[in-house]
Amino acid sequence: MQRTDEECPNCHAVRHFGPTRRETVLSALIGVTGAPAISLLIIRPSYWTAIVAVVGLLGGFYVAHSRHASDRWLRNPR
Repeated sequence: MQRTDEECPNCHAVRHFGPTRRETVLSALIGVTGAPAISLLIIRPSYWTAIVAVVGLLGGFYVAHSRHASDRWLRNPR
């Protein structure tokens, strides 16, 4: 019974909780590049740009984990 709870017997999809590594890295990269790019439109480059980049990185990580914070079925790439 445990196998049917964790893997679909028909399509072999696997139950997964939270974001995958790819989703986390993609969101963090979007945050670390997008936030400083927007801040550069508002202010000139300074040490604040680095701070905004760190905040964007953490924001992207948070978005990935809040967006995918549930059980979902992901296909197993075979």
